[in-house]
Amino acid sequence: MTTYNEQEAMQGVAQRFVQAAEELHLSGGQLYRANIVANEQVLSKIKNGWQKPPRKSIDLFCQTYGVSAAWMYTGEGNMFLGGNRPVKPRMETGDEKLLYDADFNTCIGSDGQLVPDLEGKPFPSPMTGDIDFWCTNNDKSLEPIVAAGDIIALKKMSDWKEYIPGGYVCYVVTKGYKVLLKVSILQNDPDNIIFLQMDNGKPVESKISKDNIIEIYRVVFHINRL
Repeated sequence: MTTYNEQEAMQGVAQRFVQAAEELHLSGGQLYRANIVANEQVLSKIKNGWQKPPRKSIDLFCQTYGVSAAWMYTGEGNMFLGGNRPVKPRMETGDEKLLYDADFNTCIGSDGQLVPDLEGKPFPSPMTGDIDFWCTNNDKSLEPIVAAGDIIALKKMSDWKEYIPGGYVCYVVTKGYKVLLKVSILQNDPDNIIFLQMDNGKPVESKISKDNIIEIYRVVFHINRL
């Protein structure tokens, strides 16, 4: 006899929530502005398995975008009510940002600024939200969170010395090197920022002195290019 496992069931719901959002080309910002999620980063957290969508968000999502609640909760039947996919939402003004077809290490100079005269092309993705630009990632140190070959959206953090959000992946430019790291949830050192880096599949903490950091860019979104 098969027993009901609520945790496994909600994991499936979370996966279908992300699947439907991607099918509709919806960004975290669009879901936030529709009052479906609490902030623009929730969709990314759900996609990475760091958070589950609450029932209120799931029900409102289904009502707003014509998604079948039965499919959302069970995975059975059609994704959309009546079996018909709704018309693709129109991209919001300002959502299109430039994609630089180069690794982030070559897009950002040693001064922490975007390299001048870099050639980019508009990247028409409604997943953009509030970012500065898109580029590629060839770093394998954070797999499988951000894989080599992923396109990443970067946003410069102007207030990182006072506040840096725990749990996010950030591109850190220091006086000696540049690296992609995940910020530790715990930040109890006023002089250093604590990061996590994957080592053989295990997170390892490291500290970087704030005085040694030039700029920090937060990875807002990442998309598998393949």
